[in-house]
Amino acid sequence: MKCYLAILLAIVVVTSHTSQAKQFTDCEFIAELKKHGFKDLQNWLCLAKSESGLRSHVVGGPNRNKSFDYGIFQINNKYWCGEGKRGGDCNLNCADLKNDNIGDDIECARKIQRRHGFKGWYGWQKKCQGALPALPRC
Repeated sequence: MKCYLAILLAIVVVTSHTSQAKQFTDCEFIAELKKHGFKDLQNWLCLAKSESGLRSHVVGGPNRNKSFDYGIFQINNKYWCGEGKRGGDCNLNCADLKNDNIGDDIECARKIQRRHGFKGWYGWQKKCQGALPALPRC
């Protein structure tokens, strides 16, 4: 019963936030990455598209370990952000990863990538590894 309620709550959270989500275009997202000094744009674009569809308010989960994933990069609350308060290795409130200002998401994702490479994201492993799409002309 608890598992059913957790899933139902997750569905409500996801659907209530996706109606307000900013859907970034490829070029808008690339511009944000460039503002933060990113160079490997193909991997980052593919990653964000595979994880969230370039939507900033997405909340995924619950995962097998009962954790949730937040924002455009689907950053996990078990390790990287805190529920209701700043926390995790990125010292962020997970709620801050659901807004349209993705600067903090980008910096946290950079930390994850430095520590684990792009293999820190299952979406990248499944859809991007070895098969990166061409960048759009922006």
